[in-house]
Amino acid sequence: MTAIAIWCNEEVTNNPSLWIAADSRVTSGQAVLVEDAAKIIGLQVLCRSPAADGFFSNVYHEHTIGYCFAGSTLMGQNSYLGFAPMLNNLISPTQYVPSMADIAQHVLSFLRLTFDEYKVRAGQGAVFEAAIFGFCPRSNVLSTYHFHPQMIDTTLQMTSTAYVGMRSREFVYLGDEGATMRERIANAFAGEDAPDRPVNRVPRYVIQDRIDDEASESIGGDIQLGIADRLGFHPLTLCKPRVQGQSAAYMSYLGRDLTGGIGHVGEATVGMPGMA
Repeated sequence: MTAIAIWCNEEVTNNPSLWIAADSRVTSGQAVLVEDAAKIIGLQVLCRSPAADGFFSNVYHEHTIGYCFAGSTLMGQNSYLGFAPMLNNLISPTQYVPSMADIAQHVLSFLRLTFDEYKVRAGQGAVFEAAIFGFCPRSNVLSTYHFHPQMIDTTLQMTSTAYVGMRSREFVYLGDEGATMRERIANAFAGEDAPDRPVNRVPRYVIQDRIDDEASESIGGDIQLGIADRLGFHPLTLCKPRVQGQSAAYMSYLGRDLTGGIGHVGEATVGMPGMA
């Protein structure tokens, strides 16, 4: 399945942000299907108002937030492919700027429709959870909205939990081994900085440890990282050594070396920020 943690990091003065870490493995039963699955994706919100000619061509608001999912990959990815184009094509004659709560309600409405249809066909195979997270341009706070199935009056329904105005070390977890992973992250936050493991970033290392654990069947692949702040959502690459302990390094995304062909688009270079 998945291990995903979203948490508030206030290590940068006057610029708090939401960090996210996830694994990249997809399984079916006991079989590993994919080791480089993208489970953290940017979600663009683009709004247009009428220009002088009357057409909705004036872009008055553009912002990106993060989206992630755990559970059914078909549901998690297909749902995103469904609502993302709508949020990228919003129009308003009054130049209304949607809040995170507005976006969350829209996403929840879409997820309910697609989940209700698919669960009839797939049963337990339709179960998944998702979240949107980032900076709200209306309330000026960092928030996460967690969408998850819940049994209501004998019917499994998609519901949501809001974490509005998240503060330092507050976190949300999605995925396998929920109770265990939440306890590990909480205990790690309660500790102190260790060499190469600052407490402000510790959920990343908790998930990395689980990825590296060969006993873990559903959590694995490589780690994905991202940051959401007032400027938008920023996916990160990883700086990895060619040989452990030596200086030569390369940039990696979803476990793929960006030095070669996939690191270039014509004469342009993939310029995502990286982290060691």
